[in-house]
Amino acid sequence: MGDAEQFVKDLVGTVRPLLKAPASLVKAEREWSLSSICAVIDARNTTPQVVTSAIGTINSVVVASSALDSPLLQAFLKRARESDPETALAESLERDDAEAFAEVYARYLEEREENGHAVWSVGDSAAFAAKSREAWNDRELACVAITPGPTASTHGVLTFSLPLDWLS
Repeated sequence: MGDAEQFVKDLVGTVRPLLKAPASLVKAEREWSLSSICAVIDARNTTPQVVTSAIGTINSVVVASSALDSPLLQAFLKRARESDPETALAESLERDDAEAFAEVYARYLEEREENGHAVWSVGDSAAFAAKSREAWNDRELACVAITPGPTASTHGVLTFSLPLDWLS
């Protein structure tokens, strides 16, 4: 079993009682829609918190960024984790695509100023919405877990689903 799988197993064991309410709401739904329910588990602190959200409004609970979908920004963030942010920024601004990077980086900073640190990208959010429909069809509760990252200022995101009958 991988680290992520074990983390989810342990996390679900901890928050299972808190997932019963959103599971009951999903059970009562007659069809999937953007109003269908999912669970957001914030596991960055010692005591995980569970928030019930509609799929269509998940980004009001889990901050998303359109800039994070850019391969240029993804490469910068990967490099910033591997070395340091200042070096990664300098390198990104010296590349042939520096102008395009500067535009997406400015958008990223604007989004961060307006909405706070993004947890995932808009593309990640859309992919989760599609997965939630599959989960609903399989009679499962779609879940997003925000996990602690390797450093205090980082995080991870895991998506999974759990059988409704097991949760009730």
